Amino acid sequence: MKKLFKAKIIFMAMLMLGGNMAFVSCSDDEGENLPTETTAASVYGEYNGNVTIAAISTNDTENSDEGTAVSATVENDTICIDSIPVRNMVMAVVSDETEADRIVKEMGKVSYKIGYKPTVNAAKDSVMLALDPKPLQLSFKTAPQEEGGDSVAVSMEVKMSSADGANYEGKTTNLKFVFSADEITVDNDGAQSTLPDFNQTTFNFSMKKNGR
Repeated sequence: MKKLFKAKIIFMAMLMLGGNMAFVSCSDDEGENLPTETTAASVYGEYNGNVTIAAISTNDTENSDEGTAVSATVENDTICIDSIPVRNMVMAVVSDETEADRIVKEMGKVSYKIGYKPTVNAAKDSVMLALDPKPLQLSFKTAPQEEGGDSVAVSMEVKMSSADGANYEGKTTNLKFVFSADEITVDNDGAQSTLPDFNQTTFNFSMKKNGR
């Protein structure tokens, strides 16, 4: 009888121990699934996505609806874009499409950094970014106008401005921001001039953090 009683006690103890372990395991799982607050540092990381470019006054879109593939790294409150499309800016100077394509190919990737001031929203699930774009500097040489002639060195300064609404969403890790090229000043062998016919052009970025 005593042996049977002891066996029952041992069995009940094992059941209680197993229940406790299952409770702890479930609690741990629930803890892993709890949402974490989004902070300013949550924006940091590597991103892939696309950029769509459009001239505001003409409403012409340079790229397809899907845009052009682009990647970026965000760190120290700075967005580092690996390659910003510059063809439309070059076209504002040289006008000829074939010549513009040649110049863009020679230039290769043109990186661009844009600083920002982050503000976490009250719900702590997204971060608003107040962009602070600086002028973009570009340099290239045009082809000789005639056989045996000299190429012309061109330096450009593109004035940039930002649009409101730049945002990082913590749940989806989506990063969206817009800025525009507003004005181009050209230094052509020492002679500076502002291009009067350049159409303000927007760069609309839609990106997602890698691995998410």
